[in-house]
Amino acid sequence: MNAKFRGALIGSAVGDALGAPVEGCKEGEVGLFPGGIIEGRYTDDTEMMIGVAESLIDKRGFDGADMASRFLRNYHAWRRYGPGTRAVLELLRAGVSWEEASKRIFDGAGSYGNGAAMRIAPIGLFYCDDIDTLWDMAYRASHITHSHVLGKEGAAIMACSVALALRGYREEMLSALVARTREEIYRDKLRKIERLLDADRQTVIEELGNGEAAFESVITAIYSFFRFHNFKDSVIYAISLGGDTDTIGSMTGAISGAYYGEEAIPQEWVNALEDGDKGKTYIIWLADELYRIRFKC
Repeated sequence: MNAKFRGALIGSAVGDALGAPVEGCKEGEVGLFPGGIIEGRYTDDTEMMIGVAESLIDKRGFDGADMASRFLRNYHAWRRYGPGTRAVLELLRAGVSWEEASKRIFDGAGSYGNGAAMRIAPIGLFYCDDIDTLWDMAYRASHITHSHVLGKEGAAIMACSVALALRGYREEMLSALVARTREEIYRDKLRKIERLLDADRQTVIEELGNGEAAFESVITAIYSFFRFHNFKDSVIYAISLGGDTDTIGSMTGAISGAYYGEEAIPQEWVNALEDGDKGKTYIIWLADELYRIRFKC
């Protein structure tokens, strides 16, 4: 189980770093690259995931004010934060509360982007045996930057996928997610996964999406996990779809890592991942701490 915690967080970071250099490319421009990390540097996806994990560890559960402060403390704009999240972080820095800040963007509608889903894996690990609480905590953790229900729902589905993968569920995962999901746009796409398993890439993009909206990427990551039976092929496939490659790669890596464990991640990918102040060694430590706290080891 400890290896699965590590797999989820390192898998997320590796998928992020793999997808980052080709973000925004169209399917066909990315191609089936050999599978080596070009730069080894992660983006905002992993930086915010680190903040979620740090807060859960320090507070032994969700604390909105603390998690928001972690996001601010870790924030490096050059890691390619989206405009909505940047705007919320500036509001937080100006003293607006974490409950209020995300409701002030996009004319009060909030964001339905995938910026909450991309960082949510630690919630899936920490609350892995209580899906009701997990769903609620995913919504609350998402609200810090994404107050639109579709942004929150996407993050909750992602967290639940990580939790189910961690517990070894594969065949049962889709039916469990459909039963739990509240928003029809997500249920409809979840129901498409099985019939699309042999589809060409363009059909997958048209049916599931490869964009920055949560409903155009979360289900695509789940699909990429299901399409193959190993970590490497799932992540390479997710990135080969083009579009928001770092985030779809990161989410696919988190689910696949939670299911297969740390040892399934190609070692050359792990070796190439950056290892500075909050690099791979620190991410592994975060995974170990989450495991230790969760299972009282």
